[in-house]
Amino acid sequence: MKHIVIDLEMNKIARNSEARKICKSEIIEIGAVMLDENLQEIGNFRTYVKPEYNDKIAAEIRNLTGITDVMVANAPVFREAFRMFTNWCLGTGDEVTIYAWSDSDYNQVVKEILLKEYELSDEEHGLIDTEWTDFQNEFDAHIGFERRISLELALDMAGIDFSGRQHDALDDARNTADLLHVFRDRDLFEKTLRKVKEAMDPTPLGNTLGSMIDFSGFVVG
Repeated sequence: MKHIVIDLEMNKIARNSEARKICKSEIIEIGAVMLDENLQEIGNFRTYVKPEYNDKIAAEIRNLTGITDVMVANAPVFREAFRMFTNWCLGTGDEVTIYAWSDSDYNQVVKEILLKEYELSDEEHGLIDTEWTDFQNEFDAHIGFERRISLELALDMAGIDFSGRQHDALDDARNTADLLHVFRDRDLFEKTLRKVKEAMDPTPLGNTLGSMIDFSGFVVG
């Protein structure tokens, strides 16, 4: 079994495009890391993706991700880039489980497959027909958060310094994988996240620390 952690960066589809009836954004970067059965990184994948429904990267997206028009000008379009990703996943010859920080990445891929009339192979159906693991939801539910928190805050709670640039697809995937390793390793969890989980457990008064603290600055929509 191999574990793959994926992250996507998206650009807005032009407002006057009919494509917005299916989705409002399209993928401009795919980043992923592959982990072995011990959740140790054994490979990585990254490609920029040329947008097809907007000839410009929106200013706020460019500032957030660092991705420019030049960087995607000669990049593969979605049908090529996604095939590259699935070939990379399937190239292990092993079963894979895919994780993402929130379910928005899976939903984006499904919508874009529909929008761009991408024909899945039989093997690719095995990667897409089952929804990817929403690690953000798993983390929040297990620790006891009532609202979704950001990857940055979750890493801080686990004592992990963010490595690289935030909103870089590969860096975000790699940091998510680091958190997954700590979360799933019993000894590491006990050393780092156990106290946080205990603080989130209901008190005799019926409240939790999570319900009393305003995490709105860290919530991911």
